[in-house]
Amino acid sequence: MSRLRYLGFVMAIAMVLAACAPAATPTSAPEATAPAGGGGGTQAEATEAPQAEEAKAPIRIGLYAPMTGPIAFLGEGFQLGATLAIEDLGGEIEGHPLELVVADDKCNPTDAVNAVRKLIEVDQVDVLLGGGCSSATVAALPIIAEGETPAVSATSTNPGIYNEMGVGGNIWEFRVNPDDLIMAAAFASFMAEKANSIALVAENTDFGRGALSAYIPQFEALGVEVVSEDYFDLGTADYRPALTGIKASAPDAVLVVMTERDGSTFMRQLREVGLDVQVFSRGSLTSPLFLEYTKDDPTIGEGILEFSFWAGGVDPDLDQRFLDRFDKSNSPHRGWAYYATRYAIGTAIKNAILNEGEATREAIRNELEKVEVEIPFGTIKFDDHNQSYPKGTVSTIEDGEVRFVQFVELVPVEH
Repeated sequence: MSRLRYLGFVMAIAMVLAACAPAATPTSAPEATAPAGGGGGTQAEATEAPQAEEAKAPIRIGLYAPMTGPIAFLGEGFQLGATLAIEDLGGEIEGHPLELVVADDKCNPTDAVNAVRKLIEVDQVDVLLGGGCSSATVAALPIIAEGETPAVSATSTNPGIYNEMGVGGNIWEFRVNPDDLIMAAAFASFMAEKANSIALVAENTDFGRGALSAYIPQFEALGVEVVSEDYFDLGTADYRPALTGIKASAPDAVLVVMTERDGSTFMRQLREVGLDVQVFSRGSLTSPLFLEYTKDDPTIGEGILEFSFWAGGVDPDLDQRFLDRFDKSNSPHRGWAYYATRYAIGTAIKNAILNEGEATREAIRNELEKVEVEIPFGTIKFDDHNQSYPKGTVSTIEDGEVRFVQFVELVPVEH
C-alpha cells in the first residue's frame, strides 16, 4: 500500500470513531448556596416558594411542689391541675406553646430553694407556680425576688407570707388563696357558736403552726378555752397517745389542721379511741381525696365541719373534667393549681403579649397586678400586698359524701 493511500485510510477510520463517540458534557458553575436556614434551592426558587411562618418561642411555666415524700400527693395534684389548665388553653397563648417544667421541693425549705433556683437559672422559666406547701413557699421567697421571676402561690396559707409580698418588699410573689389569718377571722366565730372549749391538733409545718398561731388569739378574744395544743411530723403513724390525752381533757370540739393523708390516719384513730366530739378542720378533710383514703369506712369523716377556700361540688364541670381526663377526683390542690394556671397566669401571659409585645418576666409580673377574673370561688384580684380574696367555704361529710354547706365572704385583716 502506498504511503498516500495508507494516510487516507487512517483518516477515514478516525472520522468514523469521532462520529460514534458521545458528546462532551459542558462544565457548569457550582449551585448557589441557599441562605442559612433555607431549603437549598436556587435564589429564584426561594423567592417563588411560600415562606413558612416563623415558630414563636415557647413560654415556660415552672412548677415547684412536693413530688416525693410523705405529701407527694400534693405535688401530683398541682401537676394535674396545671396540666389540665394548659390543655384547656389549647396548649398555647397567642401562638406561643406552653411548657410545664416541674421541680421537686419535697415540702422542704432546702429542697425548695434548690428547686426554684434551678427553675429560674437553669430552666429559664418565665413564671412560677408553687410551692404546694407553706414551708416551701416561705423558703423560696428570697430566691424568687433575687431571680426577678413572677410567682403565683395557689394553696400556701401561712400568714407570714402576706407581709413579704407586694408593698411588703417582694413584688414578684402573688397569692391567689387566702391565708389562715384571713380565714381565722371568719371561722373562729363560726366555731365559737358551737364550742366553749377546744383541742388543737396540727401538722408540724409552717402550714400547721401558721394556722394555729392565727386561731389561738381569736379563740382567746371569743372566750373559747384551748385545752391542748399538739403538733405532729408529717407521716406520723400513731396519734393514739395524744388522742387519749385529748379525750381526758374533755373538750367540746377538736380543730384539726392537716391534709388528706395524715388527716385520714388521725381521724381513723380518733374514732378508735372513742373521742366523740365535734371535729372542725382547716385542711382538706372533706375532699374526695380524703374519702378515697377512708373508703373502707365512710363513717370516719362523718360530720366533720371544714373551713377552706375550696369545696367539692361548687365547680361540677371542673370536677367532671378531672375524672374524664385523669380518672381522679378534683381536690383543693388540683383545683387551685388549675385556677392559678389558667386564670391568673394564663391571663397575665396573654395580656403581656397583647399589651407589652412579649411575655417577659417583667411583663407577666406587671400584668398579674392587673388581673381581675371571676371563678366559681369568687374573684382573683390582687391588693397592694399581691393578695387575692376568694370566698371561704364551709363543707361537711354526710352519709359518706362531701356536702357543700355555704360560702363565707373573706375580707382583708390586719397582719
